[in-house]
Amino acid sequence: MTAPGRKPVEEICSDLIRFDTSNPGSHERAAAEYVATHLSDSGLDPLVYEQLPRRTNVVARWPGRDPSLPALLVQGHLDTVPADRAAWSVDPHSGEIADGHVWGRGAVDMKNAVAMTLSAVDAMVTAGRRPNRDIVLAFLADEETGGRHGAGFLVERHRELFDGCQAAIGEVGGFNVTPPRDRTVFAISVADKGLRWYEVRERGIAGHGSMIAEDNPIPKLAATVRRLVSADQPLAVTEPMRALASRLAGHEVDDPDEVHTLLATTTGPFARMLVAGIRNTVNVTRTGAGYKENVIPGNAWARFDCRFVPGHEDAIDDHIRTGLGDSATATLLRRSPAAWTDHDGEWFDRMTDALCDVLPGSEAAPFVFSGGTDNKWFRQLGMQTFGFTPMLLPPGYDYPAMFHGVDERCPVDALRFGVDVLTGLMSR
Repeated sequence: MTAPGRKPVEEICSDLIRFDTSNPGSHERAAAEYVATHLSDSGLDPLVYEQLPRRTNVVARWPGRDPSLPALLVQGHLDTVPADRAAWSVDPHSGEIADGHVWGRGAVDMKNAVAMTLSAVDAMVTAGRRPNRDIVLAFLADEETGGRHGAGFLVERHRELFDGCQAAIGEVGGFNVTPPRDRTVFAISVADKGLRWYEVRERGIAGHGSMIAEDNPIPKLAATVRRLVSADQPLAVTEPMRALASRLAGHEVDDPDEVHTLLATTTGPFARMLVAGIRNTVNVTRTGAGYKENVIPGNAWARFDCRFVPGHEDAIDDHIRTGLGDSATATLLRRSPAAWTDHDGEWFDRMTDALCDVLPGSEAAPFVFSGGTDNKWFRQLGMQTFGFTPMLLPPGYDYPAMFHGVDERCPVDALRFGVDVLTGLMSR
């Protein structure tokens, strides 16, 4: 639905993409001003907050008809990861609308959700509809580097903004993991994996590159890296992932190996995202050593991005510590906690109902998201947190590949579907 006199959701998404909010490298101010103006034009009273200059957050409370009801937080981030223009077939900040998609950095992560939220507000305001309960709308800075200048700053310094919020929705979830058909299954995230980043360092003896190396740290580091990344991590199937597998199978599934098989073989391009939700992951992402071709370096390092299933953090640390060689050391660079919400409750039911109202006969199931989101901050306030940016995705569209990927794009029809679902949810 497009509100009369207002832009359709795909054009709002395109406008947002044209603001370069790369993090690191740019800022959110211009995009935040666009959002604030849009909210003001809809009759809301947005507030702007910055911890650092131009790292801008926008928050608005939309009063509901019954202020005694628990409030809902609808949150999304304005920043994106950078994009290499040379690798793209279009300008990543063009916001081009072509071939039934909106193209550009942020089209999936997550200016699409920001656009859907703004468009849903438009639709309700134009129709003269107020939400049943207070809706807090938060458009945030800095999620892509941890959220300390965005959600973290607001939670720590301005938590009164979220008074009364019992639940929060944000990325990533609400998408269909089976093709649209009579029995379409949507996955709603109820948990984020936690994060531990490590630097592993090997020390050796520096020397001249023309001589027999006395103790070259690079081969030792290579052996350590291979040992850490090649070891299979055991399955860690939680109840949400078992419930998702059962929904896909059409019957109860309890065996972890069967859960793995179902997620890996019945969900198409979502398989690599969903399978990562049932085991810890260890990936080497950066390496470094030396400064000149004829100098054997005295040390070499590698950095690892490790994600743990809720409840399995100790296992990932044990894996790193026990996998080191005799001369290697490991330093924890950064940690983010896992986020977890029980999926048996009224908020999950409300999201399911909102999906089914727009696509009758569809079903929803919980899952554990393989990455991390700003939900980790809002959990600190005791909110139930969910990944819910609803979209009905067409067959053949590789949604997981769009996150931080080249030629990121979002189907226009999926955006319009999401507006209808969010409108229904915010009206409940």
